[in-house]
Amino acid sequence: MEKLSIERLAADDFISKQDLKYKDVFKLHPLFDKFNLNANLILVGPKGIAKTLSIASWVNKNGYPLVTVDCSEDIRRVHLMGMFTLRGDYSPFVLGPIPTAIQIANEVGHCVLCFEEINALTHAAQKMLNSIADHRRRIDLPECQRVFRLDSKAKLWLCGTMNENVYGGVYSLNEDLKSRFRMLPLTYPSVAEEKVILKVVLGISEKTRKKGQAPSPKDAVINKIITLAHETRQKNLAYSLSPRDVIQIVHDSDSCGLEAALRLSSGKFEGQDRDYYKTRVTSIFGIGLDK
Repeated sequence: MEKLSIERLAADDFISKQDLKYKDVFKLHPLFDKFNLNANLILVGPKGIAKTLSIASWVNKNGYPLVTVDCSEDIRRVHLMGMFTLRGDYSPFVLGPIPTAIQIANEVGHCVLCFEEINALTHAAQKMLNSIADHRRRIDLPECQRVFRLDSKAKLWLCGTMNENVYGGVYSLNEDLKSRFRMLPLTYPSVAEEKVILKVVLGISEKTRKKGQAPSPKDAVINKIITLAHETRQKNLAYSLSPRDVIQIVHDSDSCGLEAALRLSSGKFEGQDRDYYKTRVTSIFGIGLDK
């Protein structure tokens, strides 16, 4: 009988060397430190507030391997567990992200397995996570005649991110999956916090302004963009500007001018929402976008 060949990427391939710019305004990293890879966690909150980045930057800081699953309703068992792949005259079983993360944790002592937009998984796909997320810490793969079990001294941190269920293309979480995770609700940062985030991400140095001194032209524009974004979050709009969108507007303003940047951002809105957005742009910036 031909010996079964099992393949996966090496642990080093999952250790990022990227320099991530992140400001922990929600004080998540001290919480992650206390969990010490022992508490399954899902970050719940609106788009663009750096849920994913908070995990990635903490993982980078600690030098842990990070295995990521980009979830969608098309995810099936083979995408999570693995499949046979034809390679010339032989067919190895290529491990999916879940058994890969187990093996890496067993090899190096620790690993992080992150499910991006975990509520995009169908209810059937969510069920596949139960045995790795509870005391069993194992996955049975009869298709390759193996059981992948986390060693007693190895640590595998299961985490995830998700938007609220008001977004399209998502499912409610199974109660059995919810019960296996802590779920931390997050919201948009305050105006002051968002200014700090922008300065870090954009590499703007902190300069103490004297009392009564007017903000610099750059600071003044940033303040107005943040004001615009917060107004879209207070209204019942189909889309609201996230911190990620604010960063895009500032970047575009630097490269192609403020008017072009605001015009590009208006494309994220439709119908009456776009009309409202244009009105607020005119009021805040004195720029008309109806040309």
